[in-house]
Amino acid sequence: MGGGRYYRSRNMKLYTHPVSLFPFRVKIALHEKELVYEEVVTDLVGGASEEFLELNPFAQIPVLDDEGFVMAESMAILEYLEEKFPKPALSPADVEARATMRKLMGWSTDYWYVHWKAWLAPKLGAQAPPWNEESVAEGRLGLTRHLDVIGGQLGDGEWLVGTYSMADICYAPLILSASRLGLEEEIGARPKVQGWLDRLVKREAVREALHL
Repeated sequence: MGGGRYYRSRNMKLYTHPVSLFPFRVKIALHEKELVYEEVVTDLVGGASEEFLELNPFAQIPVLDDEGFVMAESMAILEYLEEKFPKPALSPADVEARATMRKLMGWSTDYWYVHWKAWLAPKLGAQAPPWNEESVAEGRLGLTRHLDVIGGQLGDGEWLVGTYSMADICYAPLILSASRLGLEEEIGARPKVQGWLDRLVKREAVREALHL
């Protein structure tokens, strides 16, 4: 971990997968909070090992092992890190803003991925769901509609809930990847979303976590 910053000494392991975007959320938060961690790249394509199933019986990543305490699910891990290491804060002080943040965290997980997988199906090979040109186009349309939701949420602000938060972190790897895989025109056509993305990539933690 670079940047010349001071990082708290921890014995953390973050289990990731080569093509999964969700671990990047946790990596961003770890960098924002200046926490040392070891990344353990885990290939689950051929089936999870017995050792990994002991960490997460549902064989999903990311998984965080914090000095023996094991937590799965990216949103749960983010909440855990926020409560255990509250500085710097990654959630707003206002209760309604926090509720909105959690809503957006859920939307980024539940409503983005289904369209994402449909749109990328031609590139997923053996891992792809059944697809045709119509389903791919519908996936792309679903993602662009989601971009409109993000733009509406931003309004005239810089971040999704006023202050930089876990909502921005949850969406960051999704939109950054979309901008590199063929949705750059759709993002560029939405100045509020493009401006938000530009601010994200200027954050040192985002750049370090995503190797930008």
